Amino acid sequence: MTGTDASSPGSGRLAWLGTSLTALLLFLSFGPLGHPFWAFIALVPAAVAAAFNPEWRDWRRAGFATSWVLWIALLVWLRHVYPPLGWLGLVLLTAYCALYLSGWLLLLRWIFPACAGAGLPARLLAIAGLAGAWGLLEWTRATILSGFGWLPLAASQTGNPVMLSLCAWVGPIGLSIALVLFNLGFARWIVRLIESYREDARLAPVGPAGWLRRLTPELYVGLLPIAGGFIALLAANATKATIPHVTITPAVVQTDFDPNAKWDGGRLQEHLRLVETMTIDVAGARQADFVLWPEAALPLTLESEAYVERLKALSAVTDTTLLIGAIDRRGAGYGNAAAVVTSEGVRKPAYAKRHLVPFGEYVPFADFLPLRKVVPIETDCVAGTGPTLLPLSTRQGRTFMAGALVCYEDVFPELAREHALAGADVLVVITNDAWYGREAGAYQHAAHSVLLAAATGLPVVRCGNAGWSGTIDPLGRAFPVLEEGSIYFRGARLATPVRIPRDRQPETFWVRHGDWAVGLGGLCFALAYLWRRRRAA
Repeated sequence: MTGTDASSPGSGRLAWLGTSLTALLLFLSFGPLGHPFWAFIALVPAAVAAAFNPEWRDWRRAGFATSWVLWIALLVWLRHVYPPLGWLGLVLLTAYCALYLSGWLLLLRWIFPACAGAGLPARLLAIAGLAGAWGLLEWTRATILSGFGWLPLAASQTGNPVMLSLCAWVGPIGLSIALVLFNLGFARWIVRLIESYREDARLAPVGPAGWLRRLTPELYVGLLPIAGGFIALLAANATKATIPHVTITPAVVQTDFDPNAKWDGGRLQEHLRLVETMTIDVAGARQADFVLWPEAALPLTLESEAYVERLKALSAVTDTTLLIGAIDRRGAGYGNAAAVVTSEGVRKPAYAKRHLVPFGEYVPFADFLPLRKVVPIETDCVAGTGPTLLPLSTRQGRTFMAGALVCYEDVFPELAREHALAGADVLVVITNDAWYGREAGAYQHAAHSVLLAAATGLPVVRCGNAGWSGTIDPLGRAFPVLEEGSIYFRGARLATPVRIPRDRQPETFWVRHGDWAVGLGGLCFALAYLWRRRRAA
C-alpha cells in the first residue's frame, strides 16, 4: 500500500463492501435498536477499504449511494409527517444529509491511504485532521440553511455514561470527533496487521501475540478520549456526592393527540377536558412540584381570557404550578411558547421558540413557493429573541429557574448553552413527536436531550405529546416514563425526580467555552489538507 492513487484489483467490490459495512454499523449505532458499541468500529470498514486505494469513480458512487440508503433508513419515519409531503422530505432531506457523509468518505479516500510510508507525526496529523473534518461537517450541517443537526455521531452514545461525560468538556460535536478518532486509530492498527501479515507470513505465522506487538501509536491516541471519559465520569460522580442538592419531582401529561386532529375545533372541548382530567389525576396527591404539558398542548392562545381562567382554576384546584406548551400572540404572528401558570395567572414573559422549523412553522420564500406550512395556523410563527428563563418553585418553597426548549430546539446545543449561561438550574423540553409515528423518531429526538444534559451539567425534564417523556440527570442517564414497557401511551405520570444544587455551581467547560473542539478539529484538518497536498506534489 502506498500513498498513490493506483487502483487495486476488485476496486469496485472493495469500495462497496467497505462503505456498505460502515453504513450498516452506523445504523446499528443509534437507538432504539442499536447499541453504542457499534459507533466505535462503524467507520473502520470504510477506512480499511480506503487504505487499498479503490478507484475514485467506484468510491464516489459507493460512498454516496450507501450514505443515502443509511439516511433513508434512519429517517424513514419522515413519511408520517404531513403526507405526501413527508415522502418528498424523506427523499430530499436524506439526499442532502448523504452529501455530508459521502463528502467525508471522499476525504477519507484522499488522506488515509497517504499514511502508508509516512512518519508518525504525519500519520497522527492525518487521523486528527479527518476526525476534525467530521466535526466540521457536523457543525456545518447543524448551521447552514437553517440547520439540521439531527443525529450527530455523539447521539449514538445514549446509555454510555463514560463517553457522555466528555460532553461537559468538548460538547456533543467534540464527542463525535473523539469517536471518529478512535475509529481511525483502530483502522490504522488493522492496516498495520495486514501489512505485517504480507511481510511476515512467509517467515512465521502472525498470532494474537503478534497482533499486540503491532499496536500502533494511532490506536493509543484513539484510546485517549476513552480514558478521559473514565476520568471525567469519576470526577463528576465525586463532585456530585459532595454538593448539597434540592430534589424536584415533575409530572408529565402525555396527551397522545393526533397531530392534525389537535387543531380540529370540533374536538377542542373534548381535548381540553381530557387534559384537565389527566392533570388533576397526576397532581391530586400533591407530590409533583409542577406539571409539564407538551408543546402547544391545545390550540388556544394565552390571550384567551376564558382559557387563562380555566388554567388558573386548574392550578388552584390541584395546588400545583403548570408549565404548559402554548400559543402566544406576538405582533402579527404567534410564538410557539412555554409558559408558567399559577392560580394567580400566566407569568410573563413566556419563553418563545427561537429556532423555527422551515415548512413546519414558516415557509421560506413563501412569495415564490406554492407551499404552506404544516402547522394549520394562518399566520407564521415568530421567533423568540432570547433565553427567557421561567421561575418555578418546589412545594417546600425553593425557587429555581427553568430554561425551556420547544420541540426541535434540543437538536441545537447552543440554545441550551445560552440557557445555562443565563443561570438555568434545569432544562425543560416540550415537544410533539406524534408527527413521527410510533417508530424510531421519538427515540432519536430524545437522544439530543441526553447530549444536552451531559454537555450543560443540567438535568432535563421532557414531555412529548406522544413520547418520549421523562427525566435525564446531569450525567446523561435517562429515565423515561413507560407504560407496559413503551414510551407510547396516553396519560399523566410522575417522572423520576431530579436533583439540582442548592447553590449555583460553575458552568461546565463546554458551557463556558463553547465548541472549541470544532475549532481545534478544523485547524487539524487544515494542516492535514496542506500536508496531503504537499505529499501529492
